[in-house]
Amino acid sequence: MARIIRANIFVIEADFVTPYRVTEGLLVSTQAILLQLIDCDGVEGWGEANPSKTFTGESVEDATDALRRQFLPTLLECDDPLPGPVDAQLDALAERHYCAKGAISMALLDIYGKRLGVPVSDLMGGALRRQLPVLWPLSSGTADDDMRMIDTRAAQGFSHFMLKMGSAPVADDVARVTLLQQTYGTRIRLIADANQGWSRTDAASFVRGVAGSTLEFIEQPLDRADTKGMAALSVESAIPVSADEAVISLANAAELARNKAAKVFSIKSSKNGGPLRARKIAALAEGFGIRCYMNSMHEFGVTQMASLQLAATVPNLFDFGHAFMSTLRLAEDPTDFSSLVTNGTITLPDGPGMGLSVDLEHVRRMACGSYEVTREGAR
Repeated sequence: MARIIRANIFVIEADFVTPYRVTEGLLVSTQAILLQLIDCDGVEGWGEANPSKTFTGESVEDATDALRRQFLPTLLECDDPLPGPVDAQLDALAERHYCAKGAISMALLDIYGKRLGVPVSDLMGGALRRQLPVLWPLSSGTADDDMRMIDTRAAQGFSHFMLKMGSAPVADDVARVTLLQQTYGTRIRLIADANQGWSRTDAASFVRGVAGSTLEFIEQPLDRADTKGMAALSVESAIPVSADEAVISLANAAELARNKAAKVFSIKSSKNGGPLRARKIAALAEGFGIRCYMNSMHEFGVTQMASLQLAATVPNLFDFGHAFMSTLRLAEDPTDFSSLVTNGTITLPDGPGMGLSVDLEHVRRMACGSYEVTREGAR
């Protein structure tokens, strides 16, 4: 690897095409940080950070500050910035800020793959698959709302859907699942995601209420810190329980696995600190017989591509649609990632590095803040 000589940070924002209701409220827009690294030979790499107070405890401002003042100055001093050693160096420098670290890791992997002329999936062990089904998320709401969206997306080739829950009474969500299954039968496949929205009592009621359903799994029904509650629910439920907000670091994953608190891990490249850290979580899960589901954080195309490159290499993926629809839900995205989704299926590109085209001028038009960091300092 050649030295990195310049880093450009862009804070970008886009509206959702359709507002999205989750446990914490109605989402109308999302922000992210795009990171451009340039090495001394002019090779560029792109990374993305998707901070969320709900998921990672850091804001866009927190992640931007960590990049500008701590991580990027350290990176620019590295003579041989290989992605793995840099990940370890940044972990030694600061315990958390996984989204900020992940942006650097993605960009370095992009550069490394381009310099070697291979895709990032090759750097992580090689692709086991070229295509995956894509799910479509459904806002927390009513079965009638769901049916309108399901019918629209089914016509576009989607057959896997995530039901957001946790903001309505549990009995209403049970009835919602029942009605959808009666209406569609095996034509669609469903998962339920409560985003920590239930108490132990509510979660147990939901598990009992949907016991006869074909739900594939139930995602993060309890607070991320309630490992004991998750373990008890996982034993009680015939439907697998998945951990999302509870799985940020490798240590989190190990605690959940040890306590048999989840049968599925929700993997997110930004939340988990980039593809290499996420790959370690997936490998730990494999050792415990836990399957992995590739999820997203309202992402633009760079993080989506990083997750796709990782997903191609993970042997213990859950047999279900994965969250590669994020850019399709945004009013604009400065990458060509959306072009890879056809008829409800995502296809891994063949190009070197991330295999992604990023329109720098589009990034600049979207930016509500930008910073340059060089060895001489940040501005």
